[in-house]
Amino acid sequence: MPELEDELILYYVYNLNWLLPIDKQTEAMDFLSKLPSNKVGMIIPTYGKECWENGVKVIKKMGFPQNKKALYKLARLLQDRNCPGALDAIEVFREIGKEHSVPYIEEECQIAIKQKNEDWLEHLYYACESLGYSQNDFDDKNAFICMQKIAKELL
Repeated sequence: MPELEDELILYYVYNLNWLLPIDKQTEAMDFLSKLPSNKVGMIIPTYGKECWENGVKVIKKMGFPQNKKALYKLARLLQDRNCPGALDAIEVFREIGKEHSVPYIEEECQIAIKQKNEDWLEHLYYACESLGYSQNDFDDKNAFICMQKIAKELL
């Protein structure tokens, strides 16, 4: 019954909501921190930003490589550093190291360039600066240069 399992996971994901009682949030965090690695991508829902901050805490608690399938969702939070959990996501990337985090950030950068989303690029550049990443860390050096140029123009 994989659907039922996914429904149960989603139940707990939405119980990460910071507006719910602390005991509900804690129970959800405990349950989700024990998810199998192939299900951790469900922890940060596309909708439900009230759940993102606690979701990042769960992903951080899991540690690498258990949390690997959720890293693309953490990188997506970097669209706006004001999003709940975005600054904590930067810290997760710091903990797992450059080798594992740069590919996710670089992919977001490439998407933001295609969409011509300058604000997103500025937020990604902020993350890169916070992490001490440079163009030499990117496979696509031009993506980094484009991100950096736009970010500096916006400042």
